[in-house]
Amino acid sequence: MRSEARRAAQYAIATLISGQAPLIELGPKILSTIARSGRWLFAALWVLDKNGKLVCHSTWGLPERDIDEFESETRRRVFSSGEGLPGRVFVSRVPTWLPNLEAETNFPRALFARMSGLQAAFVFPLIGSTGINGVIELYSDEVAPPDDDLMRLAGALGIQVGLYLERERTEEELRRQKEAAVMASQAKDRFLAALSHELRTPLNPVLMWACSASEDKNLDPELQDGLKMICRNIEMEARLIDDLLDLTRIARGKLQINLQPCRADALLNHALEIVRSQLFAKNLRLSVDLTASNHQIMADPTRMEQVFWNLLKNAYKFTPENGEVVVRSYDGARDRVIFEISDSGRGIDAALMPKLFTAFEQGTRSGEGLGLGLAICKAVLEMHQGRIKAANKPSGQGAVFTVELKTIPALSVIAPVQRKPAAVSSRKLNILIVEDHDNTATVMSKLLKHNGHEVVTASTVRQALEVLRTTPLDLLVSDLGLPDGNGFQVMRELAKISDAKGIAISGYGMEEDLERSSRAGFSAHLTKPIDVQKLQETIQQVTAAA
Repeated sequence: MRSEARRAAQYAIATLISGQAPLIELGPKILSTIARSGRWLFAALWVLDKNGKLVCHSTWGLPERDIDEFESETRRRVFSSGEGLPGRVFVSRVPTWLPNLEAETNFPRALFARMSGLQAAFVFPLIGSTGINGVIELYSDEVAPPDDDLMRLAGALGIQVGLYLERERTEEELRRQKEAAVMASQAKDRFLAALSHELRTPLNPVLMWACSASEDKNLDPELQDGLKMICRNIEMEARLIDDLLDLTRIARGKLQINLQPCRADALLNHALEIVRSQLFAKNLRLSVDLTASNHQIMADPTRMEQVFWNLLKNAYKFTPENGEVVVRSYDGARDRVIFEISDSGRGIDAALMPKLFTAFEQGTRSGEGLGLGLAICKAVLEMHQGRIKAANKPSGQGAVFTVELKTIPALSVIAPVQRKPAAVSSRKLNILIVEDHDNTATVMSKLLKHNGHEVVTASTVRQALEVLRTTPLDLLVSDLGLPDGNGFQVMRELAKISDAKGIAISGYGMEEDLERSSRAGFSAHLTKPIDVQKLQETIQQVTAAA
């Protein structure tokens, strides 16, 4: 009968450990199943900790017997290799029968065993594929001779449970690594958001002032061109910051596109305007031949312009002085337009070619940049059902990047995408600017006053709330990060007392920031650096319905 009970216990344990339950749940069940197959009063499961010590993971005791003292001492103990009954079996790696505990000299818990009436013990190792993973102890209140059948069964049980412990440890390590990876990813996101803020904030007043000043028709043309060059270079810096954030969005599957009918050639030409000063600085010849019969596509204009800008940036970066950059378009297969951007540099290293569109890969052509542009280009184009490929010219002198895009019928496009003159709000607005960066607040205030608005500034949440209580407002323009709180608080308070609109501004560009802005009641979110045209257009949009 006892032999049948033991076989049933072996089957029950196999059933238990075949599932996905964790050790914290299965430990007592395993001990109970084994102990109840014989006349055992107490059982303990010992496992290895990260320091190679044996610690008590689970215990089981017969409910009707008082063995609390021995159980407490067992749970308190930690054994090294060779120490106590668990350590002794850990070294020998074989099941050990102890018919009379009174005779044992290597038994630190002897006093507590005597107090609980425990007379004999059976200890067996739990062995996995890589070694011993733990030990199980069984205790009885009877002095008993060795049981050969139980000794043989313990070998099989030890392997069963040992392999389960090994699997549990592996899964726990995988869980730990996954949690560490998630935490590292979150830390990276926080770092990128903070870096974005710190880099964008000082660029903001410079871009706003330079772009506004460049529109002054009374300026000397040379000075006007210089200011426009400043604007273009700040836009380039902002795009580099965007690349960092975009890589995170791509990895998380959160890169969003807003499709609309537009002209790809107009987007390409605007990207050319941004890099034109860099081409002239290296005395590069620029050849543009856009002969495709249809440049009209359904795309996110900002993202598509980003693709062209990255490719043009690569072209001038890797082309030596007095070299040439060639941009052309032509008809591809049906409903397809092809763009080619080529340079006269040294070409792409053969070793780099297979991983050219992988993030942070730069090759040996240049140590400049972050190695993100091409990876982002590929992701953006794939979201537009497009393709990109790279090759070296047959002569070996220069690289050729080919972009293939899907076209749409010409009649569905109303007008080319182009930058229009800034729309200035036609009515005088009472505006509160909340911004703790003094230069940004000063420049923004002067520009809005120049457009005829009444402007009040505050640099903290406390100051902003005081203005809300005393001054009727039409519009709030608030930075999100403030010394004593955040712009969300200001917007929520404004919404309680007024129907005035709000525009959030920040150096953070993550989706979470945009979502939080919307939930707080802001009608729009602008990411620094902000040019004057974008600010004026946004003010016009959010106040038009007011």
